[in-house]
Amino acid sequence: MSLPFYWFKALVSKLTDDPNPSLTSVAGVEAWIEESVWRETDRPDRFGVEAEAFPIIVDHGRPRGRIRLREGSPSVLSVLDEVAATHPAVIERSMEKLVYPTSSGGRITFEPGAQIEHATAPGDTVLEVVSELEEVWDLMRAGFWSYQVLLLSLGVDPWNDAERIPQQLDKGRYEAMAAHFGSRGPAGAEMMRNTCAFQVSLDAGSGATRQERWVVANLISPILTAMFASSPDFGVRSSRARTWQRLDPTRTGFPKWERVDDVDPMRDLVERALKAEVIYLDRNGVTIRGREGWTFEDWVEGGHPTAGSPTPADLDVHLTTLFAEVRPRNGTLEFRGIDGMPQRWWHVPLVIVGALLYDPSARQNVMELLGPIASRLNETWGTAARKGLDDPELRLLARAVAELGLTAARRDPDRFDVHLTDSTEAFLDDFTFRGRSPADDLSPLLDDPRAALAWTDSDHVMKGAA
Repeated sequence: MSLPFYWFKALVSKLTDDPNPSLTSVAGVEAWIEESVWRETDRPDRFGVEAEAFPIIVDHGRPRGRIRLREGSPSVLSVLDEVAATHPAVIERSMEKLVYPTSSGGRITFEPGAQIEHATAPGDTVLEVVSELEEVWDLMRAGFWSYQVLLLSLGVDPWNDAERIPQQLDKGRYEAMAAHFGSRGPAGAEMMRNTCAFQVSLDAGSGATRQERWVVANLISPILTAMFASSPDFGVRSSRARTWQRLDPTRTGFPKWERVDDVDPMRDLVERALKAEVIYLDRNGVTIRGREGWTFEDWVEGGHPTAGSPTPADLDVHLTTLFAEVRPRNGTLEFRGIDGMPQRWWHVPLVIVGALLYDPSARQNVMELLGPIASRLNETWGTAARKGLDDPELRLLARAVAELGLTAARRDPDRFDVHLTDSTEAFLDDFTFRGRSPADDLSPLLDDPRAALAWTDSDHVMKGAA
């Protein structure tokens, strides 16, 4: 499916020069994805994360619902406005936008259930990223706790469900997504309003390195779901992952491979983009919803009765509605398969994933170790969500993957920091190397909400009222 180089250049030139071009062929879609999503970069490798949390009301150590984004006193926005007005690390938002920049270059935004999301600035070392996380979240946690609101970092809020939490982002995008997923069952509302993830973002690189990182990223992702599962439910280690697995399969999960040697990243990306249904399109600020069964490939080949052929901007919008477990964006790879979990462990997946992707020897070892599961990544992901490290195969693979990552991090102390690597090893000793995940600690506590809340954030809950 690859284009000759001269044809690719001509297509990109045409798309770039024309302020409102149309995509009327698969070749045009491929050219745009290669230019805008899967482009090579020669910058130094960086680290980044997106951390999310639920704003939980705590009454005498027990959960009592969640505060709303705009409504009520306090609201999420009113508390963050106070934080931004008194601490330079969080910058005041412009009133028309729901974005709080951070002084480090990151930003604070929100999910439809008023979950708070903090995306860090790219950092050259793990310590840089962890330092921004600590500074911003320490301020936010203190600000919210002054109103007896705990920022709960777990994959799912176990004391509320989507029916009790309204959708609080009212842009056409979110309404269209709610309608699209809602037509397929309740998992869409649960995903949008009642899940939190901890996403790691790393640079994809260029040439053979980029190819290897794409392969390794997808191979390790189901393992990460099992290792860091933190949303237990009846018979499930990661109910957040199970929710994603019940959504539209054309836009979630993993590429379908036969074996590692045949992997073609561009084929993976283009096929997913073309085969996924169009959730919505935007014309002059008006959201036009897609229809059941109408894919982006249908749009390219047949146009739309009022919107005509898609443009690169339409493709960019469509790509933001694709939620693969590993998602390329602007020369980076997003790892979307890790549950939200207590802040004290946020550095652990960053150390392990960063070391596995950025160390050439570790990448080769991972491809050899995990090559046999390449043809069943979606199946393995399902097992990871249900059984976690109770599954014998996943338990053995997770131990080996963790050892490879820890060894690679030890080889590069400047980027991974000795103390953070030591702490990562302590987590692995407590959980992964013993065939356990945080879900195993949390599950027996859920019948005692006070104990469960204290497990997530003992610094606040055990101290009682602010």
